[in-house]
Amino acid sequence: MSQTSDTPEKEEQISSNERLFRKFEKERASWTKKIEQMSQQMKDIYNLTDLQIDLYSQRQVALDYSHMLSSHLTRINQQFRSQKIERWEHYTRNYDLRLDKDPKELHIYRDISDIVEKKEYVQNHLDFMRGTVATIDTMCYGLKHRIALEEYRRG
Repeated sequence: MSQTSDTPEKEEQISSNERLFRKFEKERASWTKKIEQMSQQMKDIYNLTDLQIDLYSQRQVALDYSHMLSSHLTRINQQFRSQKIERWEHYTRNYDLRLDKDPKELHIYRDISDIVEKKEYVQNHLDFMRGTVATIDTMCYGLKHRIALEEYRRG
């Protein structure tokens, strides 16, 4: 009989930005799938009442989420500005070498690269969600035309 040790395996260390990227990637896939499903529902005239309700409710969910992302981005921008000022002061007053503006900027952006990356991820996801709201708006507008087309076909 062999003995087995019950030592836990080491979990892979994933940065918070990588987790954020993966989360946003899953959310984009989910929203893309929702939009595709709602688009398919437009084919059947008998599903339009349910689709209309679904479109308006999903639009509100996407809009609320966009506003939440926007407020997160505001906080991230505040952190970005604060850290940038702090690093500027550091490289201006406390650094051993005297740096010109461009090398100083490069050092600063290297130091705050995590916050810059996070800011870009949130901004890209916010842009995606705004596009999703616009797509849903277009679908709501197209719904009226779909009904009018069906009425025309039926004479």
